[in-house]
Amino acid sequence: MTSTSCHTPRPRVMPQAVAFLLLLVTLACTTTANAQRKSHLFSIGLGGGVTVPTGAYKDAVKSGFNGQGYLLVHLGPLPALRFNIGYQKFNYKDALGLNGGTSAILSGTGGLSINLINGPVRPYITAGLGAFDVRSTIDSTTGTTTSKVNFGIDGGAGLAFTFGRIDAFIEGRVQNVYTRNSGIINKRSIQTVPLSFGILVGL
Repeated sequence: MTSTSCHTPRPRVMPQAVAFLLLLVTLACTTTANAQRKSHLFSIGLGGGVTVPTGAYKDAVKSGFNGQGYLLVHLGPLPALRFNIGYQKFNYKDALGLNGGTSAILSGTGGLSINLINGPVRPYITAGLGAFDVRSTIDSTTGTTTSKVNFGIDGGAGLAFTFGRIDAFIEGRVQNVYTRNSGIINKRSIQTVPLSFGILVGL
């Protein structure tokens, strides 16, 4: 006597179906991330790094350091507004004989920040103008300081990397401060190149 067993055929999962499900999950995650980013009206950035003097300014001071804090106001598809506060400090070169003198620049600027490509890695450019308070301490022992507020421009480019609500960024900017008198060295403007890195947090 011969027995016959019936086997129910198992459904075969097609590779195309798996790929389609993965695509749906990826699109859902991307849409959620973009929605979270678009919901941020403000972002706060903090950073710092090295500042390289250029032009006539490099003949008077050594390379210094910088720190900055800025606020981005996102306007949907329009460029973001950027409001920046910065601080830079330099030591005068020994050849000037200023007994440890220093030069510092406190700045406040406003302008635009434009993403060139949207995504988890975003190159961007920024440009603005504002006021620059240039302070010079001639002698570190007496602490005598002179201060002048001047008009200046600020522009540059950077690269941002997104990690959820936090971006890490690295950027380089060019600043040109238009002075009204010669000061310690014979110049009509101060040029610096701040190179900085930091974080940007969406609120």
